[in-house]
Amino acid sequence: MAFSCTFPDIEAQVQSDRVQMTLSVKQGDDDAETIYDEQLYADGDGKICLTDVDRLLQPYATKWLTFTLSCVIKEIYSSSVAGDQDSFECQIISCKANIVNLTAEQFCSQRFLTLIDGPKHTAPWFKEYLSYIGDDDCKCMAYYDTGDNEEYDMAKLAEGDYSMVDVSPRKFYDEGRRLLRYVITAGERKQEFIVNHDYPSEIAPILLFWNSFGVQEIAYCTGEHQMVSSFERKQARIGRLKQSYSVEDAVTFKADTGVLTFPMANWWREVFRSKDIEVLPVQDREVKVAEGMPVVIKTEKVEMSNAPDELPRFTFEYEYADRNHNVFDTRRDGRIFDNTFDYTFN
Repeated sequence: MAFSCTFPDIEAQVQSDRVQMTLSVKQGDDDAETIYDEQLYADGDGKICLTDVDRLLQPYATKWLTFTLSCVIKEIYSSSVAGDQDSFECQIISCKANIVNLTAEQFCSQRFLTLIDGPKHTAPWFKEYLSYIGDDDCKCMAYYDTGDNEEYDMAKLAEGDYSMVDVSPRKFYDEGRRLLRYVITAGERKQEFIVNHDYPSEIAPILLFWNSFGVQEIAYCTGEHQMVSSFERKQARIGRLKQSYSVEDAVTFKADTGVLTFPMANWWREVFRSKDIEVLPVQDREVKVAEGMPVVIKTEKVEMSNAPDELPRFTFEYEYADRNHNVFDTRRDGRIFDNTFDYTFN
């Protein structure tokens, strides 16, 4: 097992002066697809080497979370002598992060498919997901302000190449007790969530993104949210009148993550790395995951330091991916541009 972004160069010591190297990939029970088939010539020491295999795998790691890489190396002689053949297979895990302290096997058996390295802060109405490779049962231990705790069995949303679980706090709500924190476990994997009851009841934006492993996570901004709208007009005189024959509305949103812990700040960088991001609507304090709109991040300010009196917070600008920025959403209940406008002048 290996991560796609850190797959090493393929080297081999051969007896012939050239070899035929063939690489193929296969996902599940699908037919294998050849991605490389070339003759390589050995150097003076009888060694062949194929470099940058990770770049060769990248398009397939984008498409599949896990797949099998097969390599066949066959020696070629100018005479009719049959050359030796060698081969190997390796399970590839899609990953864009250079994880230096754990092997792929260790990471997949000990960690969820997320780069957060510490407790994740959430709120009672937030939607949260965790994903992992394997079929281990997933459980939750919830801790309440009454001093007691309760264990829950978690149902999986998806199974196959990986398991996905909805671990939203509202699943562990209990009348008469306030949920303080909860810990999700699956085999050796463990992730703690701390429930912050001081977050505003509505915040924006809420961003669904695909992380470095190609699975979904959700990020919540608790700071100020602004909208800047600009209009580009194309005008000409038509007859005696000057008229606007084209008016384009370009909307840019400015967002603030709010104050973050250092584990949360490191994890938030995943949002800015992501190529696929959607802004999610909220209706009746329910995050509508299936109804997101694609957005693109234009600029961001991501700075952290070890100053003892400083906590990280990031700001960024984003806009709708669709060229039509004249978006009207009736779920906003009369609010101007997002679900926090009622709090602007409080």
